[in-house]
Amino acid sequence: MNTPTKYSDMHVLVVEDDKFMRDMVRRVLEMIGVTKITEATDGSDGLKKLVEVSPDLIVLDIMMEPMNGLQFLKSVRTGLSTRRDYPVVVLTGSNDESVLGTAMSLDCNAFVDKAVSLGEIKDRVARVIADPVRLRSPDAYQAVHIPNIKSGAVIESRLRASAPPPARAHEIPLEMVKPGSTLARDVLSDNGNVLMIGGTVLGVSVLNNLRDISKIIDLPTLWVKE
Repeated sequence: MNTPTKYSDMHVLVVEDDKFMRDMVRRVLEMIGVTKITEATDGSDGLKKLVEVSPDLIVLDIMMEPMNGLQFLKSVRTGLSTRRDYPVVVLTGSNDESVLGTAMSLDCNAFVDKAVSLGEIKDRVARVIADPVRLRSPDAYQAVHIPNIKSGAVIESRLRASAPPPARAHEIPLEMVKPGSTLARDVLSDNGNVLMIGGTVLGVSVLNNLRDISKIIDLPTLWVKE
């Protein structure tokens, strides 16, 4: 993948079914200097547009029909598109917490709250371009469970009770977790949805995603083994 040297060199695909939100994301991207923007109205349309334009970055909504954002991202990561390594910034809202873990399992690169701000979009785009995705095998993504999403609500999600942390684990503020630490217990939302499985090695990209999420839902501390 050739990394663009400036925003004006970038081609961004915005996959979002709500026209108002597409227009707002387009305006924000144009304000930071992006001039090549292609729009898609759902995941299926997004896959078609990937063949046509091969963008440098994808801004992806989750709650879409008939093909939602998680199905789209799984298709990309399993190799059903022109490339598997597209950088993906996920648009989410405060009621989307039950799909955040799935998006992370599919190696999205960043999250942005749908209360979009210029500073957040610019920060995520800069970070994603500077830190290309490190993909796993297609089979690893094929095994990722996609919750049943319909009409803006998650009908099915994976819930898990909180297990006690293992010995020699420490609960520390998210901002103090060092890259290379190992997650000692599952990261759960307040509703019991699994955001990340215990045993995950917390690299820089993973920690950045968790910090993105912490601005959307309450995620102040992690149990880790250093």
